[in-house]
Amino acid sequence: MTDDATPQDGMPIRFEVSVAKLPQNGMPVRFEPDADERAALAVHLSISAVPSFAADLLVRRWKRDGVEVTGRMTGELVQESVVSLTPVHQRIDEPVKAIFVPENSKLARIQPDGDGELHLSAEGDDIPETFRGDRIDLGAYLCEIVALALEPYPRSDDEEFGDFDTDPDPDGGKVSPFAALARIKPSPSS
Repeated sequence: MTDDATPQDGMPIRFEVSVAKLPQNGMPVRFEPDADERAALAVHLSISAVPSFAADLLVRRWKRDGVEVTGRMTGELVQESVVSLTPVHQRIDEPVKAIFVPENSKLARIQPDGDGELHLSAEGDDIPETFRGDRIDLGAYLCEIVALALEPYPRSDDEEFGDFDTDPDPDGGKVSPFAALARIKPSPSS
């Protein structure tokens, strides 16, 4: 990462692509962050390490002034096991598909349907992201894909959650919730 390409908006990586003059068939790009960027990404995601990470993308025009980015992102992530705190390795292989439009484009605004309601589908395509100028920073978008790919409760295949008894007197038998109330004696003033 060069000094003039410091990450913006708190994102650990920056990957700018010029979209001023895209070829008719699109422009293939490969992004492979260096060790410092991968370490910054691991800190940002609160995980142990990001040993490998790469994105092979195709950037092409979409409609009149938009840009479509498609491809795949692969890598390896290391997190601590939620059971034993030992390192757990996770391979990721995620599709990349995003639409970017200039911030002043009418395509950037969500239009309500004929009934005046805004209908969004969880299974549908995401709404377009906006950009300013003739460059798009894909770093934040790729960080988001990695964050969503993280295993929420990482653990090795041979690890499992066992029963954990929090009862201070495990041999005392099952205690009724009313047993504690029975021990309360009324005060002599009542």
